[in-house]
Amino acid sequence: MSPALTEILFALGLGDRVVGVTKYCDWPPEARRLPKIGGFVDPSVEAVVALSPDLALVSPAAGNREAALAIRRLGIRLEVVPCETLAEAYDAIQRVASVCGVQARGRALSGALRARIEATAARVRRDTPVPTLFCVQLEPLVAAGTGTLPSEILELAGGRNIVREPRYPRIGIESVLAAGPEAIIVARMDSQDAGGPGRVLDFWKRWSSIPAVGNERVFVIDATTALRAGPRVAEAVEGLAALLHPRIEPRSAGGGKS
Repeated sequence: MSPALTEILFALGLGDRVVGVTKYCDWPPEARRLPKIGGFVDPSVEAVVALSPDLALVSPAAGNREAALAIRRLGIRLEVVPCETLAEAYDAIQRVASVCGVQARGRALSGALRARIEATAARVRRDTPVPTLFCVQLEPLVAAGTGTLPSEILELAGGRNIVREPRYPRIGIESVLAAGPEAIIVARMDSQDAGGPGRVLDFWKRWSSIPAVGNERVFVIDATTALRAGPRVAEAVEGLAALLHPRIEPRSAGGGKS
């Protein structure tokens, strides 16, 4: 009952056991064809019950608490699995593997994920961290602050988050001008797709005095890897490292310059 948990199930080789997903579960492609039970904060209890699952996995959120309790009261085994930070992603992989009886796969997947991320972080650590703004929304301007998965990924990839407020604060362009980021990352959300990457460039080119804009270091990346604490976080770290430190990490970034 969350995109990250769906990705974990498939990465553990359990895709054939999944009978339903949320409407936001779009990876891997096979998940898109499964029955939908609503959103991850507003799942339909009736839709879940109709699928007769042996197990329901849910990430805790204020919006889904009542639905989760109702599912449990109806006799369906419910496991609440936090999955918002990198540490929680490692734990979630092991937890899901354990409740599904594939503990060895969980240890292998978690270990491989950790090794990839640590290897990338070690390489870019040789270079100076790049002051970076990580945007999750343009209008209004919302950034990833401290304690968030994007901020963790950014700093492992050799960036230095210029936003020191917690969670996802709405920020003013004045603060961005004052901080002078050398790179700007924009995680493309569905609501921002109209106009594509060109729209991102049009938005930022109004402030050419920002080093990231003047030096054409405004990048658009896939939000589903950077904002989702699942098995693809290693791709997000590697992609960002390639954008921020191209001399050290020349591999494809999975995103692009706007």
